[in-house]
Amino acid sequence: MYQVFINQSSITFQQKETLDNLFLPYNNIIINSLSQVLLIVNRLKDVNNSEHLILHVTKLDLIWHELQDNVKVVVAAGGLVENNQGEWLFIFRNGKWDLPKGKLEAGEEIAEAAVREVEEECGLSNIKLGKALSTTFHIYWINDEVILKPTYWFKMSVQTIQQLLPQEEEGIETAEWISLYQLDKVRENSYSSILKLLDSVTS
Repeated sequence: MYQVFINQSSITFQQKETLDNLFLPYNNIIINSLSQVLLIVNRLKDVNNSEHLILHVTKLDLIWHELQDNVKVVVAAGGLVENNQGEWLFIFRNGKWDLPKGKLEAGEEIAEAAVREVEEECGLSNIKLGKALSTTFHIYWINDEVILKPTYWFKMSVQTIQQLLPQEEEGIETAEWISLYQLDKVRENSYSSILKLLDSVTS
């Protein structure tokens, strides 16, 4: 199963089993080809409200790989960083709470990129890399070109109190340590993909 976020909407791809003769809710669609997927993706491009579609796909892995072969894939990595007070590091960018992340550089390993991006975007050092978390997928457009961005997330930690230095040239207004008791303000104004990641860690 794969879940892809588009603006405030999402598409969940799952393997089609024996659903042909069953009544499906309106947001469930049986998919047999990549062209059907691309039609749905493009329909969601300018949708402002949130739609959550479930695609029941024949040969799920095949179509998922075909999708990656037919759009531009931009790989990113980032981190959910915890300090020695049990607080988590968030950034505020483009009017929303987010986690530090960024694109891989040429020849760079995913975990290496994740740590580098946290260092650059928040001014941290001596970061301890932890376990890999869920990978999120996001689709956006640049000049009508479809971009699929998988972001690989890692749990990280720092053991010393450090001053946060938000990377203003990357549009980061602030970087802030937020306790678990203050997460509501993040949940009220963040991206669906970030909320999914937080749910996977806190549930």
